[in-house]
Amino acid sequence: MIRARGVAGRPGPQADRKPADQARRDRQRRGRAAARRWRWVAAVLAAGVVLAGCDAPRPDVTFFGNHTAVQTAPTHWCDVDEAASTVSCTETGIADVPRLSLKPGQKVQINVPEAVGSTPWAVYFRYLDAKGELADGRSEVFSDGRLAYTLQTLAPEDQLTYVEVQSAFVLVPGEQSGVDFAATRAWLLLIDPLPAPGANEQ
Repeated sequence: MIRARGVAGRPGPQADRKPADQARRDRQRRGRAAARRWRWVAAVLAAGVVLAGCDAPRPDVTFFGNHTAVQTAPTHWCDVDEAASTVSCTETGIADVPRLSLKPGQKVQINVPEAVGSTPWAVYFRYLDAKGELADGRSEVFSDGRLAYTLQTLAPEDQLTYVEVQSAFVLVPGEQSGVDFAATRAWLLLIDPLPAPGANEQ
């Protein structure tokens, strides 16, 4: 099941730069929140929510669309030192994030290795609708050991702009109240929009 919701965004001629700009803002916001949230996360992990060890090579995820396969290493990865109650995270710079060119309505097939598929994982995505408005959505959380998922746009006119595989979820304080889940590992793919079929004929 795919759930979608509207997000802040201004349609227009600069829409093709939105994925990179939005990703950059996400990283800045994530950094500001890290100091007040990760100490709490480390305490939870020490109490029994344990992430996989960091000795093994970090797994790659493969995205396939428009007859092209793109393999990406983790673009966000956090290691937890339970003894010291600290969390160390690394981020891939926007310029180094893999990219794939897609037309409106084109789907993306995602293949994850067993190291990812053996734990709960999900797909978060953003897209531009037929009006050029930015929206986002999220797949269900997969916990059945599956190693593949096909992300299909909600409508033929939708243009994917951002696809991210997320895993290694931990509990964090919610923005308003209660608790929420945060991914400590992610594999990001940015989409370069291509003209829709027949667009040049108009």
